[in-house]
Amino acid sequence: MVFIDKICDWFKHRTRFWTAMSVFALVSILLLGIFLSPARQINLQIRYTACFVMIPLLILFVLGMFWRGSVQTFLSLAGMINVYTGMFFVYAMASSIGTLPPIVTNRLGVGKIVESSSASSLANFYFLVGILALVLCLVISLKPSLWRAKGTRISSSYPIWTGEKEAELEFGSTTITLIPVKALLSFGEKHLVAKYKFVVVRIGGRTYFVSPDGWIPEGSDVVRDADSGSVLGIPKVPDPFNP
Repeated sequence: MVFIDKICDWFKHRTRFWTAMSVFALVSILLLGIFLSPARQINLQIRYTACFVMIPLLILFVLGMFWRGSVQTFLSLAGMINVYTGMFFVYAMASSIGTLPPIVTNRLGVGKIVESSSASSLANFYFLVGILALVLCLVISLKPSLWRAKGTRISSSYPIWTGEKEAELEFGSTTITLIPVKALLSFGEKHLVAKYKFVVVRIGGRTYFVSPDGWIPEGSDVVRDADSGSVLGIPKVPDPFNP
């Protein structure tokens, strides 16, 4: 879990870059799909060449999305598989006989050969499903508020307290005493925050996200909900619709 957290933090510190890369990858995938769509005939040489461009673009999009949450991971992987199937796999299956193999149905022990759909129509279907999944993934990442229930409270984004750097900014060269975050929690809250990646703590004049196992300057306060008095923070299992 620590290793996964470090990977996610590395991506989060470069959010703008990976957002730009995701948009670039999606636009490039659309343009490449539009370029290949008029070629209804099966030309494997062209498609094999395009495959070397498409696969890195799909991987780039997944890299820009997987660290944002489980929903984005699922949508990006599903979209990648469907786009690849629609642009390459279907045509590879149809390359040997010029069309997709017929479907053999079995009813009351009697086999019946049914003509299958054309390769282009099936490929276009998979491609469109994949593109819709990628677009939906990007929209959820850029505008998660569109998918929240009305009235859902949106938490603020705070810097992460790492220790020395932030302490120097807040207190300068003044000597400070550090205490564990859990020293500010009740017995029940200490077990509750084990499920949290960060809790919200006010240190000096600013508010930070702090690890439940971290150490903070003495005199800091844990930020609590005004109504219930519960500890505020980010759970280890992210909720993509209510970050």
